[in-house]
Amino acid sequence: MSVTLLKSDNLDSFAERLEAFAERYAVEFTEESGSDRLLKHARRFREAPTHSERDAVSTALMEAYKASGSKEAFALLYELNHEDFLKLIYHHLRRAFYNVDAADILQEVFFNVYRYPFKFKPERATAFRNWTHSIIRNTVLKHSRRAQRDHVLSIGARDRNDEDSLILEPADERASSPLDTTAEREAAECLSQAWMLYLHVYLGAYRCLTPREKRVLYLVEVEGLPYREAAKKVEVRVENLKMMVFRARRKIHSIMKRKFQTCQSASDRRDLDRAQELEEGTEDLLLGKGRGLSGSGMTDKGSASSRSLVEGEG
Repeated sequence: MSVTLLKSDNLDSFAERLEAFAERYAVEFTEESGSDRLLKHARRFREAPTHSERDAVSTALMEAYKASGSKEAFALLYELNHEDFLKLIYHHLRRAFYNVDAADILQEVFFNVYRYPFKFKPERATAFRNWTHSIIRNTVLKHSRRAQRDHVLSIGARDRNDEDSLILEPADERASSPLDTTAEREAAECLSQAWMLYLHVYLGAYRCLTPREKRVLYLVEVEGLPYREAAKKVEVRVENLKMMVFRARRKIHSIMKRKFQTCQSASDRRDLDRAQELEEGTEDLLLGKGRGLSGSGMTDKGSASSRSLVEGEG
């Protein structure tokens, strides 16, 4: 993979800004081990901007960013390497079947560099190139797998190179289909009807309580009063109040359970009656067909005549 150097005009301007930053960094961070190394490589790069010096400058800049968090150091890193990174990304994407945006990958690569400088180890001059190439390879692989997992065919969309082929676009996982919308609406309607039925049965059970049980249950469950305050309003002890609440809840539960069981039994009886009617109708239909066959002229006498005719011909 070839390395792209900056154009001559941009190279001169970059080299001046790089050397100026290296001088300021050497003064401000004299205790850092890489401060003098950055200035040395910056001056060498200005005199002879070779590929090896470019790797050394990138490693020194990354070391400076790791130590100081300087945004200027990161900006110089981006300016020096983004074109080379983009070419490397396109090189990896040539083997990808699905459409992936190289600019998104480049942005994520530099985001990882910006976010995880503590993972960088400046052990040699080519440390930054080796580290970032590994990041690029993993990021391209992640985006390619995501595109392969979420791809859909775009109806009527054409590829730039092949007019007859359809391009592949990532699917929107948050989008809902008309079928999903209809199913959710029907489920919400069924839930609302079931909840209204439950409240209707609960109201019927609540009306069966005594006035005192209704007041106790209202104070505890509706107003949310603690047992001690509710007991003061009803003028009973806390233990007695708890027993009254327990009995009221148990009475409501028993009434609702009996009501639902009655409804279920009635539903089962309706289903049983419907099944019996269906079975009787099927039997009548079969008997009707049997009577039709017996009256169609195929009697015992007709059968005997047919046999005699056949024997006479023989």
